[in-house]
Amino acid sequence: MSDAERLHKVGRHGRLSLFFKKRDEKTILYDSFSTIPMQAFQPFYPDATGCAYTYLVNPTGGLVGGDRIETDITIDENAHVFVTTPSATRVYGSTGEVSSQSTEITVKRGAALEYMPGYVIPYSGSRYRRRTEICMDKGSTAFILDAFVTGRVATGENLDFGEYGNTAEIVYDGELILTERLLLKPGNCDYNSLGFLEGNSATAVIYLIFDDHDKEKLILSGLRSLMEEMTDVLGGVSTLPANGVVVRLLGGSVRFIEGAIYKIWSAARKHIHGSEDPLSFRRLNVFIP
Repeated sequence: MSDAERLHKVGRHGRLSLFFKKRDEKTILYDSFSTIPMQAFQPFYPDATGCAYTYLVNPTGGLVGGDRIETDITIDENAHVFVTTPSATRVYGSTGEVSSQSTEITVKRGAALEYMPGYVIPYSGSRYRRRTEICMDKGSTAFILDAFVTGRVATGENLDFGEYGNTAEIVYDGELILTERLLLKPGNCDYNSLGFLEGNSATAVIYLIFDDHDKEKLILSGLRSLMEEMTDVLGGVSTLPANGVVVRLLGGSVRFIEGAIYKIWSAARKHIHGSEDPLSFRRLNVFIP
């Protein structure tokens, strides 16, 4: 076997498949399949809404060059699922191979998805690509978080990775309503300059997808007022051409971004699902200021 062939085989290929459906008054995990290094916790129910909460877990501690992670989640009609991770996704340095994650989530009619993965931390020398595709039926809702930091800032690493690529696509009722692509190569550009990160180290995008124009106006107004009260982050709120709102955040530290995410998510829950459920967030221990 040549050196090139050996390099090509570096890393693990992990798969995770989850199927949720509603039974009586709560959502259950009806079927699942996984291979190392991906696993999912059994759903738990920290509140009385019937929403199934679950953690996606990589017990190896992070991604190395050549790792490929594929996740497929289906949420059946009228089910409600909150998907998160217990910690950030750490991407370790690579001698050449790319670490990749591909996530596809299908949200059926009347179902609700809340997808809040931890932020990605690309270590020095790492190469990482992520692709997220959300396919939604008419009448479904989805809250989706995409968060990223520029490295292990506390140790002095900042924009020291090789490359970071991210693609997000959302399809609603058979129509592509959002496509975003990002590719950062710090060796080719100064991303701390004016018009880019401008010295900030943490970013996040929250996609709130739903089909209710009356609620859209209320959410847009409420989130803009909320953003004006936040002094530690920069951000903006805008509507999509159809079916939703996008919030973009930029901050000098993860702590500031996490606090903003918690407030925005809680406000969106209140308007769309009728409850902020702050107790659930605290039991999950995710993005609590």
